[in-house]
Amino acid sequence: MELKLDIYSKTEKGKIEKTYRAEGYDLMLGTIDDLVSIIDLDKMDDEKAVAAMIVKGYRQIKPLLHDVFGATEEELNRTKVSDLVPCIIDICRASLSSFEILKKQKN
Repeated sequence: MELKLDIYSKTEKGKIEKTYRAEGYDLMLGTIDDLVSIIDLDKMDDEKAVAAMIVKGYRQIKPLLHDVFGATEEELNRTKVSDLVPCIIDICRASLSSFEILKKQKN
C-alpha cells in the first residue's frame, strides 16, 4: 500500500511543494502504544472522528509521520489535517495488514 504525505508551500497558499511517498509501513512496537492511545480502530471509517483523534494526539503522531516519511519538523508543520486523515488511516491499515501476515505465518 502506498502512503503519501503532501507538504505545502510557505509562500504560495494551497500549492503542494513536496510529496513524500512510502510503500507500506511496519509499525514498531514502541509506536503501537502511542498510536492506539490516540486512534480508536473501531472508528477508522469515520473521517471526522479520525480528524479529532489526530488533532488531540498530534504530538504523538508527529514522530510517527517523521518515521514513516522522513519529513522534518518544519515540513510536518506545513501539512493539512484534512490530508492527515487519509494518511493516518492508510498507516493504520498498512500496520494492521502486517499483523495479519504475522498471524498467517504463525499458523
